[in-house]
Amino acid sequence: MKEKILKNKTLVIVVAAIVVCAVGFAAGMMVKTALAHDSGNYIGAEKAKVIALESVGVSPAKATFTKVEIDRSERPVVYDIEFYTASNEYDFEINAKTGDIMEKSSEAIAAGNQQTQTSGQTDAGTVPPAVTQQPGQAQSSQPAVSAGQPSSSEYIGVNKAKSIAFKHAGVSASAATVTKAKLDSDDGVKTYEIEFIVANKEYEYEINAYTGKVMDYDTEVLDSYEHHDDDHDDHDYHD
Repeated sequence: MKEKILKNKTLVIVVAAIVVCAVGFAAGMMVKTALAHDSGNYIGAEKAKVIALESVGVSPAKATFTKVEIDRSERPVVYDIEFYTASNEYDFEINAKTGDIMEKSSEAIAAGNQQTQTSGQTDAGTVPPAVTQQPGQAQSSQPAVSAGQPSSSEYIGVNKAKSIAFKHAGVSASAATVTKAKLDSDDGVKTYEIEFIVANKEYEYEINAYTGKVMDYDTEVLDSYEHHDDDHDDHDYHD
């Protein structure tokens, strides 16, 4: 009788162990399936890089990426994107599923700053030659960048920016009196500020220094016409 009881207990234990293993295996498969499905919904690192570049008007040829990785510790999951140009460093967090920009920051590169970029590299591999060569060039080239003086290959130039503004406003250069034309920075993005007067109106434009895109513009009727209600305020073209 005792042997029969022991056999029954052993059978119960074996069955219970089998059930526990089966449940554990099924749960593991469900997690793996969910993760596989989840990763299939991500936009991909290349798409995330394109979104970051387009948001600041930088072409791929002008950007050197130092970090492109997915961060699953965040909720929602994000792509960490870092890159730099001749004049700025950029840092992005992009929603891995929707492509929305969750966080965005930029910093102008001053003399000596490019060397510090190497400490932030986690998966970019070898430090680009442009970074390692900067210490010997800091006195000659970097101050010009930090002072907002672009090279001809980097920016469209102030004359081109003025032409874009005139064309957008539908006026000729000969009819316009330019009161401001300078390179500036808007949230880390280099822009040209163009202001001019034509007849009874004053025009203000903000032109992307890399792409020539009209980022923002405003027109204002001068004092003697200010009650005609012809203003077009803050036509914002920011994405």
